[in-house]
Amino acid sequence: MTEYWKTTCAAVAVSALAAGAATAQETTFRANMPGNEESIAYKSVERFDETLNALTGGAVDLELFANSALGDQESSLEAMQTGLLDMATVETPITSVVPVLGATALPYIFSGRAHVAAALDGAAGDKIEEMLVDKGLRPVAFLEGGFRQITNNVRPIVTPADLEGVKIRTPGSALRIKIFNSYGANASPLPFSELYSALQTGVFDGQENPVIWAKSQRFYEVQDYLSLTNHLYTVTYLLIAEDTFQALSEEHRQAMLEAGAAAEAYSVELGTQADEEIAAFLAEQGMEVNEADIAAFTEASTAIWTEWAAEQGAEAQELIDLIVAARPE
Repeated sequence: MTEYWKTTCAAVAVSALAAGAATAQETTFRANMPGNEESIAYKSVERFDETLNALTGGAVDLELFANSALGDQESSLEAMQTGLLDMATVETPITSVVPVLGATALPYIFSGRAHVAAALDGAAGDKIEEMLVDKGLRPVAFLEGGFRQITNNVRPIVTPADLEGVKIRTPGSALRIKIFNSYGANASPLPFSELYSALQTGVFDGQENPVIWAKSQRFYEVQDYLSLTNHLYTVTYLLIAEDTFQALSEEHRQAMLEAGAAAEAYSVELGTQADEEIAAFLAEQGMEVNEADIAAFTEASTAIWTEWAAEQGAEAQELIDLIVAARPE
């Protein structure tokens, strides 16, 4: 090789290295979320982004999209699996990809936040990760979605019998509809974006969500009663496309997981604060707040577990058993 070509090849190699370094500095992932900028998920992903940016020295960054700007949750799942979207937060619709994950949304399967942490940071969380990765989705954090409560315009809900005939909006989940219909309600799904109007016009009498939504979406303007049922805990999955995750360096993959742990802890902090403060805020806005009879609701939910597990099969029962085994004594 002549000296000219040696010099030229060396220059090309240096140029390629420089271009690679520049590309690394410009790695930006798009993250889609259904809630607005006040939601727990959005604030937690902001914390994830800040932590990831610090851990990678700015080499990996996120561009955040609120209010399902890049599509609804079902669309986000499909887009990540096909490489059209990098990251998203997903709640109930995760069951469209892995139906067995409905186990985490069984009523009263989690006894409290300590139980959630023990299960999702332990064997149950490992099992969930394995199932999702098999579908091309990597959970980098199990964020707090919050314990769900019931609001409505008919009456305070103390026992399941109080739901008799109440028109309740649910997410698009067959299991959630079954739960509320088994309590005596008239439950059916509706896109979240249409919920305020449906409550305002009486299409639905009530809805069930963590209390933070009643504040951020101003449901207190169109709902009279808040009943603290804690009927189930919403896991918010912070997901990244598995191919995108594996394309990162080992160092950056580890940074992703560390940032996920920071976001997870922050989401629990926000959820705990919401439970303590928002119920009082809603009462100040004129809503009547009551404590539900948890024992009565728990007893009414036992058959739902058995029936759902029988429908889903052995893997569903395995996940239920792992979650129950993690319950603090």
